[in-house]
Amino acid sequence: MPGKVNINSIEYYMKKILSTCSPGLLFAGYAGVGFLMFLYSFTQVDLGLTLTQFSFWQIIQKNFQYIGYFQRPFSTVAYCILVIGLFILYGYAMRCIKNNRISMQSLKILIFSIFCLLVLSYPAFSYDFFNYMFTAKTVLLYGKNPYQVTPLQFTGFEPWLSFMHWTHLPSAYAPVWILLTLPAYIFSFGYFLLILWNLKITIGFFYLLTAWGIGQILRDDTETNRLSGIALFALNPLILIESLVSGHNDIAMAACAVVALLVLWKKKYVYSFFIFALSVALKEITIILAPLYFLRKNLFYPFLLMSIGLISFLIFFKREMLPWYGIWVLPFAALVPNITFYMPLVYGFSSGLLLYYAPFLYFGHWNDPVPVMKFWLTILPMVIACLYMVTKRFCFYIREKH
Repeated sequence: MPGKVNINSIEYYMKKILSTCSPGLLFAGYAGVGFLMFLYSFTQVDLGLTLTQFSFWQIIQKNFQYIGYFQRPFSTVAYCILVIGLFILYGYAMRCIKNNRISMQSLKILIFSIFCLLVLSYPAFSYDFFNYMFTAKTVLLYGKNPYQVTPLQFTGFEPWLSFMHWTHLPSAYAPVWILLTLPAYIFSFGYFLLILWNLKITIGFFYLLTAWGIGQILRDDTETNRLSGIALFALNPLILIESLVSGHNDIAMAACAVVALLVLWKKKYVYSFFIFALSVALKEITIILAPLYFLRKNLFYPFLLMSIGLISFLIFFKREMLPWYGIWVLPFAALVPNITFYMPLVYGFSSGLLLYYAPFLYFGHWNDPVPVMKFWLTILPMVIACLYMVTKRFCFYIREKH
């Protein structure tokens, strides 16, 4: 019948697309979804924040804010579609690499292109980002010690207080991180948008550094495994959103830790220890990697130690698993030999943490029923992935036995 959709034909063409593994299609997909994610980030601009005084931009900003704050069901669906799109592209990229359809040069261009698309986005899911900016302002403009004053003490003459969170607390960030934020403020020449973008680029640099470090560590592996390791980290939707969009400083800690491992494997112990100390100074969690200085080289150990560190942190401090904590583990998962076999776990872990935001986007607050919903949305993909892997291993074992 005319107009009737042939489901079998759709399945056929989907399989054909997936089997071709076209780098051009991959680049186009990331360009489209990346640009839409860039636009979507501006739907989350705080209602108390004006990014620039240009009247034309203010009209655009208000239209974007209307979607994020007053069309919440649509905004939530849009976010979920974009996340799904990133995961489809992620799986497609890993498949292209497995089929030897992507070269190292093509992967580098793809990663840098994504970086350029997302690094100038609004830090949509991070209130901490503006506290990073304010600590630099506290030091350079007000000449105060950010550990001895709170943002609220500047009430009456500080315009940023209208959109900042955690204004009742002094800075909780390490001195090394505060030092890294200062150039972003200095070279902004007082323009808010430049401060924001300068700091985003600073954090984005550590994303690129981490990808480079992973590639260098895997240099002696097969080309396919090396490309898979780099892509597992650099194209992971959780990494893209939490480091390039939200701009969490955890990526700086991870970058220093990965480079420290690279230098350690080259037996340059003094340099490695210095870089490792920088990582610990940024976020103390990487101290869990210290035993690597006494163990023989094994690419599985960093992932194992950081996983133990993350679990211990959550249990000891009774903290919930926040999305950006995934940055603590995923760079080291990329080093695990034959990691592609465990990709379902990576998908489940990453997708669960990104779904964490969905209830907040829908309701606009963190009160009931959001805590229960975000718990189940976070944990279910992880449980499903674990069950899938157990079933897969069991079926493999049965086949081997017979």
